[in-house]
Amino acid sequence: MKKNNIAIASLRVPFLVNAILQNLRVQKKFIQKNINPHLNNAWKNNDRSIEENDIKKITGYYGLAVPAILGEAFCALRGKKMTGKERLASTCQGAMTGLFDDFFDKQRLSDEGLMDFLIKPDTVTANSTTENLFLHFYTTALNNAPQPKLMQERLYRVYHAQVLSKQQAGPGLSYTDIENITLLKGAESLLFYRTAFGNPTNAKEEKMLYCLGGLMQLSNDIFDVYKDQEQGIHTLVTTAKRIKDLRLFFSSLLAIGYEAAYKTGYPRKNIKLFLSIISLGIFSRCYVCLDQLEKLEKKSGNIFDPARYNRKDLVCDMDKGKNKLKSLKYHVKNSP
Repeated sequence: MKKNNIAIASLRVPFLVNAILQNLRVQKKFIQKNINPHLNNAWKNNDRSIEENDIKKITGYYGLAVPAILGEAFCALRGKKMTGKERLASTCQGAMTGLFDDFFDKQRLSDEGLMDFLIKPDTVTANSTTENLFLHFYTTALNNAPQPKLMQERLYRVYHAQVLSKQQAGPGLSYTDIENITLLKGAESLLFYRTAFGNPTNAKEEKMLYCLGGLMQLSNDIFDVYKDQEQGIHTLVTTAKRIKDLRLFFSSLLAIGYEAAYKTGYPRKNIKLFLSIISLGIFSRCYVCLDQLEKLEKKSGNIFDPARYNRKDLVCDMDKGKNKLKSLKYHVKNSP
């Protein structure tokens, strides 16, 4: 039965890859038309609070992947195409993500000031180009959301998860503490992104999104191990001693998420497409990075120690053809 599933998954890969690439092309055009004018204006009037990397996060990462990968996966799950309002809301959610993170990472906004932004965005005054751009994306997302209050509530929960994650910059956290913070932060973020779409969730879908969202945060941490190590952030990756153990945890969480997905009540074919999109777009890539990290253990007495490796060792370049091929193979091997 497993061999049959692998064979079927192999046949579906070209279709899936083409579909994802097409979704990315559509989203890039949408960004050029609807987001770039605001970015150009912000850059023109920049008070130096906006950096080139902030723009890249919007146009090439969060603003691109949130709608084109996660958003399209949500739409595949329900079996209905993305509407224009949903795309705009989802894109703005993605666009504001990097700016929101910077409010924490770079201390551009106090906790009290950020709370005002989240609760009453229509009444606060932006004091920088960054804040002004964040407010634009946030209010646009709310104005196009099917349930703006729910979106606001979910972002408020993301905020609290972010506050909790500040503890990762200090000593004393146990493995369980780090695990709980990681899973909570990812879960709340994915549930926030889900609020851009009109069909309501039920308890079973939220359980599935909670699990997969936590796994997505772990996925980010796997690829950000060099940056987190340099900044002294304690994650499940920077504190790992054996990458094999981390891989087992990742795989077990993925299996739990897949199992939860098939209990959501959506048509089985929709669920398979939903899982295939996020598998190929996110999770299969992580196994390639884990392979790279596991090889490093031999350099440090068979104990993973990121402090002893350089940037080239720790950064996994997914633009390399061989890594893309490995990712495809992992997707087929772990086909949902």
